[in-house]
Amino acid sequence: MDAPLLYKPHPSLFPVALLGGFTGTVLLTALLRLAAALGAPVIDLPQLIGSVFSRDPATVFGAGHAVFVVLGVFVLPLALALLWPLTPGNRFTFRGALVKGALFGLVLFVLAGILLPLLGLLSTLPDVGFADPGPFALGLGLSGIAQLLLGTQLYSLTAALVAAMPRGLQPLDAIGWAWWSHGSGESP
Repeated sequence: MDAPLLYKPHPSLFPVALLGGFTGTVLLTALLRLAAALGAPVIDLPQLIGSVFSRDPATVFGAGHAVFVVLGVFVLPLALALLWPLTPGNRFTFRGALVKGALFGLVLFVLAGILLPLLGLLSTLPDVGFADPGPFALGLGLSGIAQLLLGTQLYSLTAALVAAMPRGLQPLDAIGWAWWSHGSGESP
């Protein structure tokens, strides 16, 4: 007699990538705020994005953070989910997620490095902390390049690792009941 077919649902990549994008956005925002509070010169991406829309500081803050969150939680995770099968690395392992996240972070680094001067030129504020970040944030010197690279890597690695977490997990594994579906039904 054949063994019964067990239904083992796994979440699709996109909803979990949204969670990864949310987590990466929160970490990146916390890192930006911490660095600014410590007095380090930072690339304040939400302020730079918001300064394209208005001169009013409250509007700059609100619009910049809204666009930053939409990009970080919805747009970039969609790109990650679409590129996931095309990038090198195993689709279901921790090491594969690290490779995919690092490569996605390098792509984000290049895109952000190209877009920063454009955002600096389109800014309507008289001073956004740094008049023109320049390509790859060279306006801040080597620390600008390092911040941009570390920020994009932090975001993308976080998003990729969270997106890869549920692979191989069963729903009862997530709540600590792995014994229920993996063995004879008896508790270890």
